[in-house]
Amino acid sequence: MVRFRRAPHLVAYWRAGSLLLRNYATGRTAAGDPLICRVLDFCTDWRTEAQMRRNLGPDSSPFLPALLEALVEHSLLHRSDRPIDSRDRAMASFDRWNPEAGFFHTATKDVRFWSAREAKREARLRAALSAMPRPVLRVPNAARLPLPAPVGGGDFPKVLRARRTWRRFSTRPVTAGELATILGLAVGVQRWVGSGRSKMPLKTSPSGGARHPIECYVVVRRIEGIRAGVYHYASDRHELERVRGPVSRNRIRAYLPRSGYFADASAVFFLTAAFERQLWRYPYSRAYRAALIEAGHVCQTLLLCSTWLGLAPFCVMALADSLIERDLGIDGIRESVLYGAGVGRPPSGTDWAPLPRGTLQARPNPHLR
Repeated sequence: MVRFRRAPHLVAYWRAGSLLLRNYATGRTAAGDPLICRVLDFCTDWRTEAQMRRNLGPDSSPFLPALLEALVEHSLLHRSDRPIDSRDRAMASFDRWNPEAGFFHTATKDVRFWSAREAKREARLRAALSAMPRPVLRVPNAARLPLPAPVGGGDFPKVLRARRTWRRFSTRPVTAGELATILGLAVGVQRWVGSGRSKMPLKTSPSGGARHPIECYVVVRRIEGIRAGVYHYASDRHELERVRGPVSRNRIRAYLPRSGYFADASAVFFLTAAFERQLWRYPYSRAYRAALIEAGHVCQTLLLCSTWLGLAPFCVMALADSLIERDLGIDGIRESVLYGAGVGRPPSGTDWAPLPRGTLQARPNPHLR
């Protein structure tokens, strides 16, 4: 006998006057009403259709079969004669953090990104309604204390100031040695420390509890001495593990919606999070924030290492999450892509070229000279 049970990862919220019910494991959303809420509330445990009729009353009989099928179709109910969606099973690994982290995790994936024309139009419309917020904060009526100029000599300040997002690249390849240096310094395990019966890695970027959830995959296009393809960087052994063969330029453009110019780089990096490392130690959903922050730590180090080598790096948050995750062979929940980056060689004759065409006009801040 077929039975029904409420899917475990549901949230309800109001938007534009409608009650919406979302399975945040599968990403499916449906409009709700009092009857649907009663059905879902009753189906905490496995229930038959006959049990639901008795609970809901005789008026529900004519349309209950169609309603149950629709709730199953929208992944709000499970059916006992059908396999449970793999995404629901994967989301169970987040249950110490759910619903806060799980809802945010899937609700912010695979969004539609504006074209440059759409972005300009929206910016004009917004500017007509309200002024752009100030780029820096001022504390009203606060006493002011001017500081000495920062120390500007040496390589480190020079590298920091030279870091820019590049959108044009030379056709000359990056070398295997340069790629190895970037990965080894930014992502590689530098030391091991003992912790009871286990050992924990130390890297150049900080990580809460030395969990280091961030993994790095490399889409190699034009690296001298390395075959084109998709690789995982084994941070402990300082090796590349081949995941799949070459990826076309158009595929990389699809990975990075509205940022197709990055597809001309020599290599593209994808930073993912293996959440189980944090889930094992931290039971509270705030730990999800740590993975996002740590992806930023690692990415900035990738960019600075590339800049130090005289290369042209970039970073990008506009990702086709599910497409990338399928090609990396990860499930998108227990391990999920968070951030994109990449590197190439600067075009000849350019010192600072952050635009697809032309050079951004900028002037120095006189207070930091």
